[in-house]
Amino acid sequence: MVICLLCVASLLPLLQAEGAEIQKASKSMQPSALTKSTTELHSDTLAPGAVQQFAREQANVLATEHAGNHWDHAQLDFYPLGPGTRSWLVYANVGGAPIGYMIISANDQGHLLLSEYGQGEQRPYNISLLDQALNRNQLDLKELIHDGGGLQLRYAPPLLAYWKVERLNDDAMYIDATNGDILPPGVLNVLDALDADSQPTTERMMSIRSISGQAVVITPEVSTKASALSVDSMDLQPLFDPADNLLWITSKALSVSGVKTLNQQWKEHKKVVFSADHQNVLYGGPLPVGGYQIWRDDRGTVQNQYVAIGGNTSVRRFVPLQTLLRDGKFYAVKP
Repeated sequence: MVICLLCVASLLPLLQAEGAEIQKASKSMQPSALTKSTTELHSDTLAPGAVQQFAREQANVLATEHAGNHWDHAQLDFYPLGPGTRSWLVYANVGGAPIGYMIISANDQGHLLLSEYGQGEQRPYNISLLDQALNRNQLDLKELIHDGGGLQLRYAPPLLAYWKVERLNDDAMYIDATNGDILPPGVLNVLDALDADSQPTTERMMSIRSISGQAVVITPEVSTKASALSVDSMDLQPLFDPADNLLWITSKALSVSGVKTLNQQWKEHKKVVFSADHQNVLYGGPLPVGGYQIWRDDRGTVQNQYVAIGGNTSVRRFVPLQTLLRDGKFYAVKP
C-alpha cells in the first residue's frame, strides 16, 4: 500500500521559500529528554522522538569540529522522506541561516543511521533547484498543485534524493533533488516498484504508527551512544567536473580501504572521481571526490569515515565510505 508522504497543505510553506518550516511543532509533544539541549527542534510532528533524539546527537557530534560552527545551537526542521517513510531530511539553521543538513535512515533492523550530511548552505531538496528543473520543462509548481497535482520528497537506497512530481492526467516526473536533473525513464519503473514494497517487513522493526497522518518508523533499540564521539576538521579539495577529462574512465580503479588512499592521490596532485557504474543514476554520478571527515571515539579510534562527493554541479554530500565502496569505485584523474 502506498503511504502518503507529505500532503500538499504541509508542503506549502516549504514551497514559499527555501528552508521554510513545514509546520511548527507543538511544544507539548517535545520529548522531555530533549529539553535540556540547546538544539531547538521544530516540525516534530513529522518525526518520532527516536529520530529527533538521534538527530540531536549527531548535531552535537558535528559541533565538536570547531567552536564556531553552532551545530549544537541549531534549529532542526524535520521532513519525512518516502516511500514508506524510512528516512528523514533534517535542515539545520541558526538565526534563520542554513548551516547544514542531515538525512537519517532506518535500516532493515530498525536502527537509525546517518546516511549523509552536509555543511553550509548547500543542501538537497532546494526549492529553487526544483523550480529551475520545472521551468526547463515549461512547468510551474504552483499551477501544478492548483490543478490537482502533488509533490513528494523521496529517498531511495543507496543515495538517491529525488522529488516525485505528480501531474493530473499525465505521468509523474522524477527529479534528482541534488542537481535538478530529470531522471531517465529506465529508472521510473524501479522507483514505482518501491511504492509497492514500501512497508518494512523485518520482525525486529517495531510497528509503524501515525503521527499527524504521517507513517514513521520507531526503532526498537537505542543507537550507539554519540556522546563520546567527535569529528576531525574537514579535509576539503578543489571542486572539478569529471566530464572535463574523461581519461579516468579507461584507468584502473584505485584500491581504497580508507581515506589514506585518497590523501595520497591528492598529495600527488591528482583528482579523484567516484563512479558507481550502472548505479550512477542512483548517486547522481559520476561525481568528484572533494574531501572527507573522520569520526572518532573518546580514545581517538576511528569509528566512521565520511567522504565528500559532488559539489561542482550538485550538492556536496558527506557519505559513509563503506557505502561508496560497496556500490562503486574510485578513479584518479591524472594532471
